[in-house]
Amino acid sequence: DAKSHGSHQVGHQNGHPQSGELTDKDSNGRVKTACANRIDSSGRKAVVDRIPLGCRRRALHDNILTVKPQAEHPVRSESTDIASKDNSQEHTSGPFTAAELSALLDKEVLSKARAVQQSLIVPDAALVEQIFQACEKFALKVAEEIQSSTQDPGPKHTPAANLLSLEEDKGLPKCPGRKNAHCMGSTRNAIARLLSSTAYRVVTDPKVYITSQILSSYVRVQTLLGRPRTLPEVFNLYARKPVPKPNLSPIQYSTPYPYVPSAHIPLEIAKVALTAAIRTKNLPLCFDIIDRSVCAPAYRVSKFFRKAFVPFSAAALAPFAIYKLASELSSYQSTMDSAMATRVLFAGTMAYVGFTATIGAVAVTTANDQMDRVTWATGTPLRDRWMREEERMLIDRVAGAWGFQQRWRRGEEEGQDWEALREWIGMRGMVLDKTELMDGME
Repeated sequence: DAKSHGSHQVGHQNGHPQSGELTDKDSNGRVKTACANRIDSSGRKAVVDRIPLGCRRRALHDNILTVKPQAEHPVRSESTDIASKDNSQEHTSGPFTAAELSALLDKEVLSKARAVQQSLIVPDAALVEQIFQACEKFALKVAEEIQSSTQDPGPKHTPAANLLSLEEDKGLPKCPGRKNAHCMGSTRNAIARLLSSTAYRVVTDPKVYITSQILSSYVRVQTLLGRPRTLPEVFNLYARKPVPKPNLSPIQYSTPYPYVPSAHIPLEIAKVALTAAIRTKNLPLCFDIIDRSVCAPAYRVSKFFRKAFVPFSAAALAPFAIYKLASELSSYQSTMDSAMATRVLFAGTMAYVGFTATIGAVAVTTANDQMDRVTWATGTPLRDRWMREEERMLIDRVAGAWGFQQRWRRGEEEGQDWEALREWIGMRGMVLDKTELMDGME
């Protein structure tokens, strides 16, 4: 009995009684209790109610034992402590808190922006570019957080889930460390508004000269933040904003010429701005972006110098080059006079070059494979078709975004926005959903 009593005490030292202890009485004659480790339905260890052995035998016979789940106490080891330390370090090096993010934003963006606005001289272009690069970095961070929050579906709001959540709120205390999604969303919106307004104040400051790099950064910032309302105004300032003269106090300004090729909005930037406007479902904003970018006179002048200046120069110089070639080739024949041979060779070569170039120009200006829903109206000059092709392409993107995506449903759109879009396209010499070009209408 003493030996069994000692083994019984050892079994209880670890907090878990040894399984299979079936002694009746101890050395003092008291009735002993029996405990055994059980496995419940969830796979965890369970402890049988501490009952006298005799009752236990009857219970085992009648299968009326009640099983209670035992609270598991994880064993802490050195590896567990190291893992917890690593997790704490990862948490400290994770996302910034609201205070840290506000301090970092004030250090990298707001303080520099205030310095630029309060300056009495023309600020350095490198400093302004640093401000917009910092704004772009913060805007990218905000956009990533918004995207990650939208990808997380969260709990389903079914009637049963709502009732269960009410019961949980009644029975359990609210955890102070639980993140509030509404507060996080309002914080992100506040940061987005602050970044957008700061970038707008800097770019519209009279002392800041808008370079192509600054314009590109500003468009990316507003696109990432989803606030493209100010883009048409900035596009207009890019071509017409007075240029400050450096190293002068007080600052003097010169009036720019808005028709120079360097004042045009690049097509890539216009596409990015239009994509942001389409995402906001703002049709008038799409119209303004198209008007201030590819419809501006500076863009057409730039396109002529970039794509048509070389062909027109070659066409202007071609007669002189052909005459020189004909005069040289006329000396290699003896069937006719040299002057007559020069004239014949010149006429034939000019006819070949002229006809071939004309067919090529007509093929380029009348190509419609790239057109989807917006085409040119009948009678539109070929020069206008070529010069305004980018305008038609962007309008085609807007029509595709506002209409049905299924090709078999095209032509069924209706509504105020759609009618306004159709009228606006018609006023520009274009046709929306031309009947003879639709599927099945050939």
